Amino acid sequence: MKRNAVTKLIEWKESGTTVPFLLLGTKGVGKTYLAMEFAAAYYPQYLYINFELNRGAKQFFEERLSDGMAVSGVIAEYFQLDERYLAELIVIFDEISFCPLLWNALEEDVAIPLIAISGILPEKNGFVQESFFVCRLYPLGFDEFLSAVGSDWYIDIIQGHFQNLKPVPDIVHQELLALFEEYLIVGGMPAAVNEYISSKSVYNVAEVHDTVKCRMRAVLERMFDEKDAGKGIQVLQVVPEQLNKENKKFRFNLIRKGVTYAIYKDSIDALVQSGMVLRLNEQKKETHFKLYLPDVGMLSSAFYGTENETTQKAILENYVMQTLVANEAYSFCFWESDAQAKVDFILEKEGEETAVELRTSTNGKAKSIASYQASNNKTGAQYYRFGFENFYSTSVMKQIPYYSIFCLK
Repeated sequence: MKRNAVTKLIEWKESGTTVPFLLLGTKGVGKTYLAMEFAAAYYPQYLYINFELNRGAKQFFEERLSDGMAVSGVIAEYFQLDERYLAELIVIFDEISFCPLLWNALEEDVAIPLIAISGILPEKNGFVQESFFVCRLYPLGFDEFLSAVGSDWYIDIIQGHFQNLKPVPDIVHQELLALFEEYLIVGGMPAAVNEYISSKSVYNVAEVHDTVKCRMRAVLERMFDEKDAGKGIQVLQVVPEQLNKENKKFRFNLIRKGVTYAIYKDSIDALVQSGMVLRLNEQKKETHFKLYLPDVGMLSSAFYGTENETTQKAILENYVMQTLVANEAYSFCFWESDAQAKVDFILEKEGEETAVELRTSTNGKAKSIASYQASNNKTGAQYYRFGFENFYSTSVMKQIPYYSIFCLK
């Protein structure tokens, strides 16, 4: 599958930097596959170790590093190579968080091509930005999904019409909406996309999503003590239930009565940092927030058999959230008034704020947008409308089809 993140790997290689490439992302997003595909395409050979599965390698590295040996020397000894050949290869350390001593050793420049893969950052992670070329991988976006299913020619059409806000031909618009509806069910986890492609149906993707959820829980159980892992799993379990409510702000009483934000703050922070949940704060109220799953398909599977208007809204919100997070172009939050007016997303870039209205039908007026603008002295400002309608614009609104949100850069 063609992934947009490969451009960052190419940038890293061509920059000439000798700091390692750190590939982050939750279970199931395709980190290992991307690293191996890149290594096979751009290097004559690669060396690979998975520290989660290969306990012998973990012990070997920790013993040698404890004795003061340099990382390159440990690699050469482990693979029984002359150290001078390492510069011609690339080394992939998978699940490096299972080998903490190696994390610390990589604070020093190892001076050989090296990709480190992890789902969770170490507790002491202040060195990450300085010591690594960092990239976070997310589930496939809708554009990557189109490419995976052999419909990548649509991408240029969408991008062109996004730029000029002119409607695409209706037949193309309907085809894209149909593909988008499939994407909402399948999502962007590579295993689910592969199942969809091979079976030519969506019927078995829910089983794939269940497997991904189990792998996430297993990571929590291995990386944290029983108490903290339990709290993380509890939060994960109630996210779909919370999103199935009219008020989608996270409420701790769904876990059990009497618990507070302070009790679960560290667990939620760990889930967000690992990419297992996505967090959207209320504007100027960071203790008020919504949590979403990392992949819209996983949420669709959680709602299977109970779909209604509320779940449709939740699925669309989750899709928008994961797309905005992956785009890395805006900071964003949501807004609510005391009178219950709600704006699902406020996009902020270079000091400018743009409100977003999410539409589940073609009916209704943007009353909440007007309330937000009046409260923030932005009356008459242009805003985005994300919906199922074709591209168009007015003096105050840009109508953007859901399938084109990946273009917001």
